This record gives sequence, structure tokens and C-alpha cells, in this order.
Amino acid sequence: MGQSAAKDDFQSSCRQMAGRIAGFLDDEEIRFSVRGESELPVIHTETGLRIMPLAITARSTEEAHEFRILAENAIAEAEGKDKGRPIIITEDRWRSEGDCIRRRLLAHMGIFTHVFARNCEVRKLHKGEAADFMNRWHSYGDATCRYRLGLFLKKPARGANGELQPGEMVAAATFSNGRLMERGGKYYRSYQWIRYASLPDVRVTGGMGKIMKHFLDEAIAGDEEDRSTDRFGGWDIMSYADLEWSDGNVYRRLGFADEGLKSPVMYRVDPITWTRKPVFRLSDDEAAHNADCMYYENFGSTRYRLTI
Repeated sequence: MGQSAAKDDFQSSCRQMAGRIAGFLDDEEIRFSVRGESELPVIHTETGLRIMPLAITARSTEEAHEFRILAENAIAEAEGKDKGRPIIITEDRWRSEGDCIRRRLLAHMGIFTHVFARNCEVRKLHKGEAADFMNRWHSYGDATCRYRLGLFLKKPARGANGELQPGEMVAAATFSNGRLMERGGKYYRSYQWIRYASLPDVRVTGGMGKIMKHFLDEAIAGDEEDRSTDRFGGWDIMSYADLEWSDGNVYRRLGFADEGLKSPVMYRVDPITWTRKPVFRLSDDEAAHNADCMYYENFGSTRYRLTI
């Protein structure tokens, strides 16, 4: 397929995806309009949420990069007309995480169960317990970590989809082990906030802050040996905000500083299972058998750091 034909196919497939999402919004009785931004559709809902559907049709990494640039131009045009980035809904997410993605979209449009962190308690999680929650409710699934914490309800919460019961886990977070890092002549014990996820139709006000405080109290208490040197500068937590879904405001509200962008990642997508895997992690055997696979380059992420 020639370059022009591939681009036409991508744009046509994005319009088809917009139609599928529009059908979902119709079913939920949410009013919207579909507008073209640099030849790609953007859905504007009555709630103020804007959604950019992105089909996955690229047959090479070069095409995937080209389509990402096309989408970036459309996002820049949309941001010029309306404040903030649209949420990016990619075809693999829409197909493979159907119920979760739909519930997350509804939550972004104000249809969710509201929970206050003061009505929750933080508990340690077993490895399997954390992995199950992340694999179900986080877009990137579980990942290797050292600390696993869950947020559990202490009292019932009633919302858009019924009642949540005491003892139910509504959010979870995972963190790495600490490493000594030198910056500006000082050593810092540095941790990475690897994952945070809540139930897709639940919003926990103060949830991230409550889990972070509990983690810091636990981690810092175990770092007494670091304080014995005058070159020890303190502790820090680093994390990333995925630019498909977040503009990073939640980190800024928690006191994290913006440290710049992390480059986009190229993925290979299986068109049968609609699962993605970073190209740089493909084995030689996987990379050699890619005739039926497609590619997607994401939008990167913003790195944030909190220094204590």
C-alpha cells in the first residue's frame, strides 16, 4: 500500500472508531458532536470531555511514526481552540479493555462513585492481590515492584453503579525499592511510583495523597542508615503521567515537579488479541514473525519528581 493510501486508510479507520464511540455515547444518552481536526475526528461531549479515537492500521514502524505526528498536529489544533488535551482512545484499548475503558470514559464525564480517602484505610497487598488488581484496571497491567499498597473502604459508598461495601479495595499503588542517586553533590534515596489504579468508575478524592503518605512513612522509617552522612539530601519519588490519558495535574497538586518529557514508545500490536508489546522488548523470534502485526507509537509521558 502506498503512503497516500495508507494515510487514507488510517483516517477512514479513525472515523469508523469515532462512530463506535459515538454509538456508546448515544446509548448512555450523552450529547456530543464530532469535528475534524487536521483530518482526524475529535469527539466533543456536552460534559466538556474531548476524545480522539485512533485506529491502529500501520504496517511498519515508519507508518506508525507518521500517524503519531498526524495525531499530534490534530491535538495541537484542538488545544488551540479548546483548553487542554483530548483523551486518546486507541483501537487496541477499545477492543481489548472494552468494559474498563467505557467505565473510565463515563467517570471522566462525571458518572462515577465518589469516595473520600478519609473513609478508607491503607493496607499492604500480597503480590498476587496487587497483580490481579493492576492487570484488571491499569492500562499497562502489573509490573515488577517492591511495595504494594491498597486503599480499602471503611464504610459503604453509593454511586452511579450501585453500592460499594466496607472492605472493598477501590484503589492500589505500587512502588520500587529505593536506590541511592547523586544529584548536585548530595545523595538521595530515590523511589519510583510505578502504578496507580482505581476502580474505573470510582473517584477517590485524596486517594493518591493518602497512599503516598503511607508509603513515605513506611519507606523513610527503614532508611535510618542514609541519614548518617552529611551528604544525604533526603528522599524523592519519581513517576510518569501517560499523555494518552493525563496532563499530570494530579502530580502537580501533590507537589511533584515537572522534569520534562519521556520519548514516545513504539509498540507492536497483535490484531487478533489486540495486545501491545514494546518493540524494544521483542525477542529475536518474535521480531522475525511480524507479517500480520501492526504498529502504534504512543505519545510519550511527562516525568515528575517529588523531593522530601
